[in-house]
Amino acid sequence: MSALEEVCEMQKLSIKHGLLCTSIKLVHEGNCITINDVIVDTGAFHTILPPDIIDEMKISFANDDELIQSYGLGGGTCSSIRKRIDEFSCGEVTLKNMKIDFGEIDPEERINGLLGLDFLQQAGIIIDLKDLVMYQK
Repeated sequence: MSALEEVCEMQKLSIKHGLLCTSIKLVHEGNCITINDVIVDTGAFHTILPPDIIDEMKISFANDDELIQSYGLGGGTCSSIRKRIDEFSCGEVTLKNMKIDFGEIDPEERINGLLGLDFLQQAGIIIDLKDLVMYQK
């Protein structure tokens, strides 16, 4: 085991259809869900997940929910709901009370979510593309 592996837990990454993917876990109001094949997207300012996750986890609407307009690279816009989630984890890294966007990412529902720069920066994530792992600094 290398000195780096002794210091930090590493989250394995995979490449699927040319995209860097990982798994995440949400915990909110006692409900838990794991979402696989979420795209690690350093170009996405905010993490966004499909809106059906709200129904699957039985998440109710709250006073601090925000309606957000997102703008894609091609200039298109879409609306999403930004909600506070009790716990958001990727591997051993957990952030509490993180705000996540829930909205349409892909009309054909081929994308399980985008892990955005908000989580990556806040958690101090380092992405190692040679060994396909990410870990907290």
